[in-house]
Amino acid sequence: MSYTHNSDLEYYKKYPTDTNCGSFALQLKEWYTPEDKFENEIGELYSWVEDMAESGYSEEEVSNFYLDAIKDQVLNDFQGEIEICDGRTPSTKNKELIALATFCRWDEDIDWIDCDFHFKVFRDGRWQQKRGSGEVTDCSLEDWGDYISDVIFFYHKI
Repeated sequence: MSYTHNSDLEYYKKYPTDTNCGSFALQLKEWYTPEDKFENEIGELYSWVEDMAESGYSEEEVSNFYLDAIKDQVLNDFQGEIEICDGRTPSTKNKELIALATFCRWDEDIDWIDCDFHFKVFRDGRWQQKRGSGEVTDCSLEDWGDYISDVIFFYHKI
């Protein structure tokens, strides 16, 4: 899929329901869905999570497998613009630091599965996020709430 780059950071205030955390972190005008390739190659996400759980993997392990697939898709979608890094603030002004985490949870007793990814970006000297169709807010890098995977960091060329 192709995306429209966006340099107007007010866009996310004007059109909060048209964009998500990935859109905001990667400065896109479209809702960013990196799991499309995952579903094309592996199959339906919730069935995959159920299969993994039935194979004995923990929620954290499945969340990290999912994180790795999302990471691969981000790197593929933004070749030449994004690279894996160690989480240090970039030394140049033409790069931003982005953090990514995921969760995959299931409850076999009620046949309930939920998965999600979340991006945070270090922009203007502070961590920021946009949850789904919500507003942009400042945030803490340490507080990931329900997201239980490891955290992967990217440098994104602006």
